[in-house]
Amino acid sequence: MSRIGLALVLTALTLGSLAGPASADSGSLPGGATIAFNRLFIHENHSATGVQPNANSSELWTYFNLAHCQCSAAAAAAGGTAADYESTFAYELLLQNSTTPIHAPLEIWVGQTCDDPIMRPMNCHQIPNAGISDIASIANTNGITPDVPVYDLMEPAPAEVGMDCAGRVLSAAEWAISDVNPDGTIGTTPQYFVSQAISTDALPPPLPTVFRASGGTGAIQIDWDAPTGDVADIAYYQALCADQSGNPGVSSPIAARYVTAYQLCGITQTQSGANVNSYTMSDVSSSGSTVDAGVATVPTGLANLDPMFVCGENADATATSLRIEGLNNGTHYTVMLLAIDKFGNAAATVFNQTLTPVPSVNFWEDVQNRGGTLEGGFCLIADTYGDDNPLTQAMRGFRDDNLGSSWIGRAATRAYYTLFAPLGAYVREHVVLRVIAAIVLAPFVAIALAWHWLTLPGLLALLVFAVLVRRLRKHARVRRLARAAAPAIAVVLALAPGRAHAQDPYWDDKMRDNQESSSLADDTAAVTWHVGLRVGRYLPNIDGGLGMNPGPYQQMFGGAKITPMLDVDRILWSRIGQLGAGISLGYMSKTANTWAIGSSPTDPNRPRAAGDTNSFHLIPLAVSAVYRFSYLDDEYGIPVVPYARAGLAYYIWWVTAPTSTGDSGVARVFNTDGSPDKAMGASLGVVGSVGLEIRAERIDATAARSMHDSGIEHAGFFVEYSDGKVDGLGIQKNRPSVGDAVFYGGVDFEF
Repeated sequence: MSRIGLALVLTALTLGSLAGPASADSGSLPGGATIAFNRLFIHENHSATGVQPNANSSELWTYFNLAHCQCSAAAAAAGGTAADYESTFAYELLLQNSTTPIHAPLEIWVGQTCDDPIMRPMNCHQIPNAGISDIASIANTNGITPDVPVYDLMEPAPAEVGMDCAGRVLSAAEWAISDVNPDGTIGTTPQYFVSQAISTDALPPPLPTVFRASGGTGAIQIDWDAPTGDVADIAYYQALCADQSGNPGVSSPIAARYVTAYQLCGITQTQSGANVNSYTMSDVSSSGSTVDAGVATVPTGLANLDPMFVCGENADATATSLRIEGLNNGTHYTVMLLAIDKFGNAAATVFNQTLTPVPSVNFWEDVQNRGGTLEGGFCLIADTYGDDNPLTQAMRGFRDDNLGSSWIGRAATRAYYTLFAPLGAYVREHVVLRVIAAIVLAPFVAIALAWHWLTLPGLLALLVFAVLVRRLRKHARVRRLARAAAPAIAVVLALAPGRAHAQDPYWDDKMRDNQESSSLADDTAAVTWHVGLRVGRYLPNIDGGLGMNPGPYQQMFGGAKITPMLDVDRILWSRIGQLGAGISLGYMSKTANTWAIGSSPTDPNRPRAAGDTNSFHLIPLAVSAVYRFSYLDDEYGIPVVPYARAGLAYYIWWVTAPTSTGDSGVARVFNTDGSPDKAMGASLGVVGSVGLEIRAERIDATAARSMHDSGIEHAGFFVEYSDGKVDGLGIQKNRPSVGDAVFYGGVDFEF
């Protein structure tokens, strides 16, 4: 059967469960009785007792593979004495709808098209000593489970011990055949057949070609060209490593996804293709920081694909690379790469030269090596504002003077240090938790400072005043007085000739009867939210802040990166234009290979480490006030809205790079006292921007009415120039300057 045909069969079997009732019968038994294949039993963990496999586990696939076939053949060659080698399986047979004993012979066969008298001798093999005297014995024992060798199932014709199990890939079947003859024998044309399909696979998937490998920091990076042939058969890639002493390369191996005859029954792997999983030797080109330690020798454990040597994995069937982590720098490793199918069959190749992890220089280390004094840090109080900053001192004063002056305040302080302060150890290690903590704590910090500066009576008076103002604004008389006090220029513009009938909104349908036009005041007041999405080419001014040109950032990561930003504004006042407050959020990252160890920053062709990469990440956060001069469109139908915004920025940044064990984490350098300085923190700053929006809904009145009915008052596009000074503002010490002057373009909506 072709591999394409097998794929179709496997798909059908997977949907119906390999061990399920996917049986077919033909002919008939006396009285309408039938024989059914019920439950599948296999021998796991070398147990003589058969167990039912989990219907959702890989056991259904990895039992009928090359390794089990090989061990089953070895057991047969030994006279069937190696039953604990997982060499057989059994389906339970049940007799159904039988009212009287049926004294007729029953035979068990394996193979394909065993119901065809011509094909049966060529494609099928009878299982001898199945333990069935006649059909009546099934009824007497309430089901029987005859053992079938896996080898016979996968190599049913001719059934000769020693054949190459890898010679076929097929969807085999177990058959129960009967013939109700007066002489009690089964003739050449039996009367009754029932079969159970069983999916098998004894061929490994194809191997990749053209291998490349590079040493990294505590790691080895392997790349390859995609394989050709039956690539759909690939399910996983795994790597095996042996150090220069022949021992496993990692202390905690990854679970093997393959099964070999060596694992099951001790058959030694060879480099030839004789009846066992074999391996080949492949050339591997090295580059970057890889150290070529010479020709690789293959230790026994690696040659036998011992699971203790599994050191890396990529579970993506279409992968073209794999990274092995947790290795020791300077140690020479022999590496084997495996392509594995879902049946657990593996094709293996050993690289012909050893590979050696070596460290490299990431961006954060390069900054420090070149005299930069950048530091990380997130704390909104001490780290953000500095230990000696007046704001920090004010917070400490609130703790000592305001809370410390009463027993309730002192109890609250003790509760904070007992319950919440220990959480800092967890928040400190995670960027997302730091951001969430900063947002959650910000209003409490503001209240605490207001309490400290205004005292508690002053804070309460301020809150009462704010509530009264809010209520007065809702009063109709106050609203009329506010309109009468509008600037004179607004009155002139409002009464000038040539107005675009602003009291008749652009979405108003003149053909609708009995519908009142909305007033401009009501429509403009209806806008409470403005949302904009913009993109621009962003380049953090890290090098400028360091006074280097070109500096570490641009040398490592290159130029600007397209960066998206989301703006959400709450409109608070909308009489002449729109005044509101909003937040802005974005994300930018760049990745590049690290520098080769010992390379010089002054080298125009500075070499990079092919086996390591590092990344710079930035989350710009800002709170700002915004004014949008929408009056021209609201009153005159001129769809142009100039606007400006300004606010406080808090830009979160971090650098990821391979650690000493090869896995990717936050980059760090170590201070003279041995403490780590992590490349993770946030920079305080200010941002401002000016822009011009075009309200595009006037182009299509029908679309505008549809937008309005769905709750969107306006939609358009805009251009904006934004600039930010985000370097700590002299409050934070040695923070990177991550602001930039950027031209943005985007779309926006008003609700």
